[in-house]
Amino acid sequence: MRLDRVYIDGFKNLKQLEVDFDERNLTTVLIGQNGAGKSNLIEAITHVFRWLDLRRQEPRFQYRVAYRIDKALVCLSNIEGEPPIRVDGKEVKRTVFEKRKREWFPDLVFGYYSGGSRRLESLFDSHQRRYYDAIKLEDNEMLVAQAQAERRLFYCRPIHGVLALMALFAFPDDKLTQELSGKLGITGFHSLLAIFREPWFARSKKSADKLPENFWGAAGPAGRTARAFKGQAFHPMPLTGNAIDDYRDKQQSESQYATFLPSLTRLKNLASTFKNESEMFYALEAMDISDLIREMLVWVKRSNDDSGDVGFADLSDGERQLLMVLGLIRVSRGKRALFLLDEPDTHLNPHWQHSYLKLIEHWTGIAAEADQCHIILTSHNPLTISGLTRDEVRVMHTDISGAIAVDRPYVDPKGLGVAGVFTDIFGLPSTLDTPTQLLIDQRNKLASIAEPTAEETQNLEQINYQLRQMGFMYEERDELYREYLRKLDSVELADAMPLAPDELKQRDETTREIIEQLLKTP
Repeated sequence: MRLDRVYIDGFKNLKQLEVDFDERNLTTVLIGQNGAGKSNLIEAITHVFRWLDLRRQEPRFQYRVAYRIDKALVCLSNIEGEPPIRVDGKEVKRTVFEKRKREWFPDLVFGYYSGGSRRLESLFDSHQRRYYDAIKLEDNEMLVAQAQAERRLFYCRPIHGVLALMALFAFPDDKLTQELSGKLGITGFHSLLAIFREPWFARSKKSADKLPENFWGAAGPAGRTARAFKGQAFHPMPLTGNAIDDYRDKQQSESQYATFLPSLTRLKNLASTFKNESEMFYALEAMDISDLIREMLVWVKRSNDDSGDVGFADLSDGERQLLMVLGLIRVSRGKRALFLLDEPDTHLNPHWQHSYLKLIEHWTGIAAEADQCHIILTSHNPLTISGLTRDEVRVMHTDISGAIAVDRPYVDPKGLGVAGVFTDIFGLPSTLDTPTQLLIDQRNKLASIAEPTAEETQNLEQINYQLRQMGFMYEERDELYREYLRKLDSVELADAMPLAPDELKQRDETTREIIEQLLKTP
């Protein structure tokens, strides 16, 4: 599944916005200044797919979204005069589309935002509610599997990182095991403590089957999975815990049930009831969305610590973020998926930022089925895009009319180096700190003066001395460079605004023309 073209008009700051994605590539990275509309574009695309799938909360903006899925080109539109649904250029009735949805609609639209806002997450609530209603009391595994298949929009939440890690340990992959050890120093699973709580739906009902030992009467995949935990646990026990869900809440007692899995063997015994890591993940997640989980504490072995004192919660924000996103993409293998990731590289160190997109391919295994997936992610980080071609990057910026526009960079980020990505892709006028750039701007102004005064000459010498002390070497008598400075309209870069791709291209062409003219001058 690959996005092809998107048109959005009237959603927040997006007015008549057209985005031409290159559907040949697995990944497209959206970059731009804060407020350029990157997150808004992610949300608008989600709105459209939610509306098409559920027919709830119709978008109040105009859109046209075209995507390729298998060999079909599907176009969705609410623009007056255009068919709402077209497949390969032919109008398709809504009833026909519903019958062939598995053929023409993505298996999964996956959303993630690294920040604290629920703005994107809330767009997935309707699918979450429908899925919960379908599985909460359902004991028929075929109907549960059908509900999972129809849950076409999925939002990644923090607990999913723990659940995905458990599934990865239970169904180990040699390559992934090596990567976990080499990149994160995680050498294996140590133990797990699952603390269950009385769910909200059981609190108003009192009967014998609502005891903690029976998980308060929980049914469906949540109840089955919880009882499987109990079967593998070392000395499971009921208890009364003190719970505070919110800083405004008073502490309250709560009926709980604790199950401890002391070894990888117990975890694999639990996993033996599932066909694969994806099935295990969704069974674990069913307990969470059924309000059964109070805490799921996983301890790991690390290369420098086999004691089991290192828990998932003890990992850094970057490590947890990495495991969460990559783990969930991995359990989504085999699906025709659109991944909408809003700043997923926020907490990563420079080394992981630089290799983030390769990590996705290597850890998740989706490179082998790349035609089935499209990863759209927003980023502010030059390291994330430093190895990409211009076709894999889109720059969102404000054009001369004040509207938001999207363009390819005018050059490939690959090969520019970090400084080059800052200036030629992100549009920064300089990568130097402001005080140093101010000195250089002053030096260039003075150096461009054809007949400087004695005071100007003295100031130039002082500034050149300061710059030489900082490692900047200039030939003060270079007349060619001096003439170049004279021909530039402006050389003040310290306070200049970032440039758009077309402005960067124009700057590059202007600079080249000036140099060519100077070299031709006798």
